[in-house]
Parts: sequence; structure tokens; C-alpha cells
Amino acid sequence: MKQGRETVTQKRIGQKIAAREIYNNIFAPALLGFVEWVLQEAKQRGIKRLYFLARDGYQMYLAADFLCKKRDLAIDCRYLYGSRYAWRLPQFALMGKDCLDMICRGGIDVTFEKVMKRGGLTNEEAKAVAEELGYANDYKRILSYSEVVQLKKPLAESNRFLPFVYAHSKGTYETTIEYLCREGLFDDVKYALVDSGWTGSLQQTLTQLLHYAGYEKKLEGFYFGLYELPVGINEESYHTYYFGPNYGLKRKVYFSNCLYEAVYSAPHGMTVGYEAGCPVFFNEHNLNQTRMEQEAEWLKEYLESYSLNGLQNKRVDADQTYQLLKRFMGNPTPEEAEIYGSLLFSDDVTEEHTQRVAAGLTKTEIKSQYVWNRILIMLGKKKQVLKDSAWIEGSVALTEGRHAWQMVNVRWYKYLIYLRKWLKRGKKR
Repeated sequence: MKQGRETVTQKRIGQKIAAREIYNNIFAPALLGFVEWVLQEAKQRGIKRLYFLARDGYQMYLAADFLCKKRDLAIDCRYLYGSRYAWRLPQFALMGKDCLDMICRGGIDVTFEKVMKRGGLTNEEAKAVAEELGYANDYKRILSYSEVVQLKKPLAESNRFLPFVYAHSKGTYETTIEYLCREGLFDDVKYALVDSGWTGSLQQTLTQLLHYAGYEKKLEGFYFGLYELPVGINEESYHTYYFGPNYGLKRKVYFSNCLYEAVYSAPHGMTVGYEAGCPVFFNEHNLNQTRMEQEAEWLKEYLESYSLNGLQNKRVDADQTYQLLKRFMGNPTPEEAEIYGSLLFSDDVTEEHTQRVAAGLTKTEIKSQYVWNRILIMLGKKKQVLKDSAWIEGSVALTEGRHAWQMVNVRWYKYLIYLRKWLKRGKKR
């Protein structure tokens, strides 16, 4: 037994060393490249304050605050507690029925229960709506993307759902504005948001909340990458580093936004609201708290070396970041997929349902991800709910089989998805 325990301990130590090496060689340089770009853009645009959004912005904040103090830059770096849930809930009452577009969105393993949680409903309220709409027996059944989208009509016609949503929304608006005011978002200073990105909806949400409360200035945002933009916004106020809606196709294909969020996170829990001007968390700590605390320490050590040894002269740009992330995110080894794929992740607005970022999939489940099967499902020719993974490349690496062929199918599908989005965006414009 003693020898067995030593073997497990040695394995854990080895994985920690490997995780640190990966972080120092890939994730820290990629993060610093983005942060350096943000600081340069902010300086050129006369921006005096940067708000780094929880939780993806935590490590960005640590790096930016460190660099600004080291270089005496006249930029005030602040960390803003928030989340899609914390900001969208008070927004829903301002949107009317349009809030259903945010509530009835796709995701990983979406159920009727998850849709109800997005609207802020209690368990009792959610089950009452399920009874009304005939979902009592399908409450926890995983829904296909089309089933989720098709919920908009019955939810709009429900006698209970929207009244419940509006009641919760109105109850959170004042406390949200109180927090934002306390953090200086109504100050007469030019500021911008900094976040990972993906859809840019948080900037749109925050803009509406602030405008409704009387703040009329334009909000700007700096993002690592954006797949798309909200409808009806001023595109000039959204600035991207790595990819945008109209560029960076290869970078998107060899990228995992879910893995990015799992790696670049904070030790604290997800913000779900505010009380007395302070954030309230779903859980006090991040589900990956130990790793997040380790990464914060690794980053601080990396920043000291970066500053003292002149590494800033060798900082990576977006093209070099692509070379770093392409290999690791797009084609990891089984060992790498195990070390970073074991991070817990939830892609929904709350953390009630989590899974490994590289979900364990069987050979059959991996084959169901093949591009032709997905096309048939997309076209409505085949009805099948797929077991998805937040980092599908990591799942493939952990599954026995023809990894090269499976990875090719992953890339074909991603090319198809992003080309389709680009074409749809072109038609809308």
C-alpha cells in the first residue's frame, strides 16, 4: 500500500511540474502578448482606466496591474466582479420578450431545467413552468439545439415564465447599479472593458444597464477574440486581438474558448448578484481553486522574470500566439489532455452542472462527432443529441483510436461552422 501511495504522489508531483512548464511556455506568453496589446491600445486611445471582467480577466488584471506599476503608466487597472448571469438578469425586464433570445441559446448539455435557471427562476417556479408546458417528465433531458431555440414560442406564451423572469429581474436591478456605481462606472473618466470575448454580449448588456441608469457615454471593449457581435451595436467600440467576426479563421479552428476560460480564471467563485455594494458568489471558491491559486503564483514569478530579464523585448504577438496555441489546443498529447483537460468547466450561466473540460467520451461518441453526422443533424435529416465536450480535441487525445483522422473531422466541422457564421454575417450586413 505504501508503494502504491508513493506512486500516486509521484504522479501528482510530475503532473504539477508539467502543468507549470506548459503554463510558463504557452499560457503565460500568450496572456502577456494580449495584455501588452491592450495597454498599448489604451495608451494610444487616451483611455485612463481599464476594467478587467471576472473571471476570465483575473490573470489579465494581475499582469496589467503589475506592468502599469512597474512602468509608471497612467492607467488605472481595476477588477470588476460580474458574470452573464449577474448582469443579464437585471437586464431582462428592460428587454421585454427579447430576453428569450438570450435565455433560449445553445450550449453543452442544455436541459429545460438549465433554461429555467438562465431566467433566474427558483426550483419551485421552474417546475411550475415545466408542468404548464408539458416538460415535467423531460425536465432534465438533454435538448438538441433546435429544441432549445424552439422553446422561445411556448415560453413567450406561458402565463408564468416571463412574469417570474421580470419579477427576479426588477429585484436585482438596484443592487447591480449600486455595485457598478461604487466601482466607478459612472465616473467622468474615459474607460474600457477587457475580457476574453466570444460574442461581446456582456458589453452590450452593461451598456444597456448603464444607459438606463443615466450614463450616456460610449462603452469600449478590448477582447482576446470575438466570434460574432451583438445585433445593432457600434462595431467600432469592439476591439479584437487574436480573431474577430471577419478574420482569423485558422486561429478559430485551432482554438478552444472553453479551455481558455478554464485556464485563465480566478480562485473565487462565480458572481451571481450583489448585496450592499458587494458581489455574491454561487460558490465561495472556484471549482479549480487550487490550480487557479497555483497559476496566479506562476504568473507572478513569470512577470518578475519578464520585467527583470528584458523578456518584454521578446514578447509574443498574435501570430506567435497562434503557433503556441495551435499545437496545444488543436492537437494535444494524451498527457497534456489529462493535465489540463481535468479542469472542471461549465459553459452555462450558473455552475450547478459541471464536467471535465475534456469530457471522457467513448469511441462511439467520438464517431458521432464526425462532420457528416453533424451535417445531417444540422440539416434536420437526422435526430440525435450528441454528447459534447468543451475541449473536443482533448477528449479525442484521451480516447483510443485513430487520433489523426478524428482530429481531421474536428477541424472540418469547425471550418464549416465558422464559414457558415461568416456567410450569415455577410448576408445580415
